[in-house]
Amino acid sequence: MKKITYLVASLLMVGTLTFTSCSEKTKESANETAEEAKNDMDENVADAKEDIKEAGNEFEDKVKADKDALKADIDDAVKNIDKKIEEADAKMDKATEKEKAKWQERKKELNEEKEDLQASWKDVQSETADKWDTFKANTKNKIDKVKADLKD
Repeated sequence: MKKITYLVASLLMVGTLTFTSCSEKTKESANETAEEAKNDMDENVADAKEDIKEAGNEFEDKVKADKDALKADIDDAVKNIDKKIEEADAKMDKATEKEKAKWQERKKELNEEKEDLQASWKDVQSETADKWDTFKANTKNKIDKVKADLKD
């Protein structure tokens, strides 16, 4: 009977040690897995932040290039309007009273178009990125209208 008691006690001891050590290994493995997951998440968050920053920088560069191109278009249109105003002034010097009234009206229209374009450029400075495309399209339409008007 002593042999059976020693045998059972030995088996219980081995079993206890085995189950206890497995439990510790499982805890360590779980802790390592959690730590690796946290590190992976931190890396993914850092990568996502960098991607967002790059996308923002690219968008800002695009808007800046668009603004520069739009400024050049506005300046070109204003120069053309100024030439037409000078032509109107020259024609008024030689025109009859009836024709002078017509040229003065034309000069007034040209000045209004010029002021509208210049106001658009002032608005460009305060436009936000989310409204930029709409603003740009509206200003391009104004420039196209001026160009069409100047061809007359």
